[in-house]
Amino acid sequence: MKISLIFLAVGLAFFSPHYTVAQDTKSPAPKIAVVDLMKVFEAHPETKLATDELTKDREAMRDEFKEKSNSLKEVLQKHQELIRASKREAAAEKLKEANELEKAIATLRTTQQRDLEEKFRRAKAKILAAISKSVQEYNADGKYAVILDSSSKSSNGLPQVIHAPGAEDITDAIIAKVKEAKSE
Repeated sequence: MKISLIFLAVGLAFFSPHYTVAQDTKSPAPKIAVVDLMKVFEAHPETKLATDELTKDREAMRDEFKEKSNSLKEVLQKHQELIRASKREAAAEKLKEANELEKAIATLRTTQQRDLEEKFRRAKAKILAAISKSVQEYNADGKYAVILDSSSKSSNGLPQVIHAPGAEDITDAIIAKVKEAKSE
C-alpha cells in the first residue's frame, strides 16, 4: 500500500498540469527609447569648439594655398616676359620653377585636404564616444531594452525609425547628461 501511494504521488507530480508563479505573473514588455543623435551632436559643447577650430584651420590652409597660387602666377608672368624678351634659357628656368610650384601646390592641396578630413574624423569620433558613454550611463539601470537613433537614415535614405509608438524620446535627457558630463 505504501508503495502504491508513493507511485501515485510521483505520478501526480509528473503528469498533472503544473501551476507555477511564473505562469501567473506576466513580465512587462521591454521598453524602447529613441534619441535624436543629430540633435545631441549639435548640442554637444565640443561640437562648436571643434567646428570653430576646423574652420580656422581651413582658412589658414586656404590662405597658404592662395599664397602659393599667387607665387605661381608671378613666376608664369615672369616666364612670359622672358619669352617676349627672347631670353629662352631664363624662360626655361622659370618654366621649371613654375612646374615645381604646380607640383608643390597639388601636393599641398592633397595633404591639407587629407589632414583636415582626418582631424574632422577624430573630432567627430571623440564627440560620438562621449555621447555614447552618456547614453550608456543614462541607461545604466537597464530601464530600456533598446535605444534607437531616430535621426539615422538607412542606406537608401529612408529613416531607420519610421514609427515607434510607446517608445520614449530621451533626446533632451541625453543632451542634459552630455552637458553635465562636460561641465564636470
